[in-house]
Amino acid sequence: MEFYILIPLPLIAFSILIKYGLTTYFIEPRSQPIRLNRKRQKLYVYNYKQPWQPWRKAITRISVYNWADIHGEVHFESTPGIRGYHLYGALCEPGTHQVVERFVLAKEWGEREQLNQIWSYLCMYMQHDDELPPPREAGTPDFWQPRKADAWPEAMERESTTISQV
Repeated sequence: MEFYILIPLPLIAFSILIKYGLTTYFIEPRSQPIRLNRKRQKLYVYNYKQPWQPWRKAITRISVYNWADIHGEVHFESTPGIRGYHLYGALCEPGTHQVVERFVLAKEWGEREQLNQIWSYLCMYMQHDDELPPPREAGTPDFWQPRKADAWPEAMERESTTISQV
């Protein structure tokens, strides 16, 4: 009699594990999307922090920065699970190099030069330089596609995709 009661337990545990895996893959945010608005000279960063408890929802925060106050930094990190070069945006106090806040722009690249090229491309784009070099590969990478989990609030969506009304 007790044996028949134990049979559904692994099925329940397996279904909970599958639900958590699908939720993590399709619903939870995985990256930190950014938006560049060169007409307003603003950078919009979609930050999130995943709590260590897998059942809790990620905490999201959308930050807006003036492009003139942003500097690029490339660091090599060798901590377990986060090995490689990372491109950080450093928010500095206006007119100085005193860092107030850092945020990830790109991470886990094998070569430092790739991150330097990304930063150069961002700078050229924000300076309205139309002589941008052609991309190495045509098309948009799959990991750049927006996801439903990365939904911007309506007001931020409108501000980050339009020019200022002066």
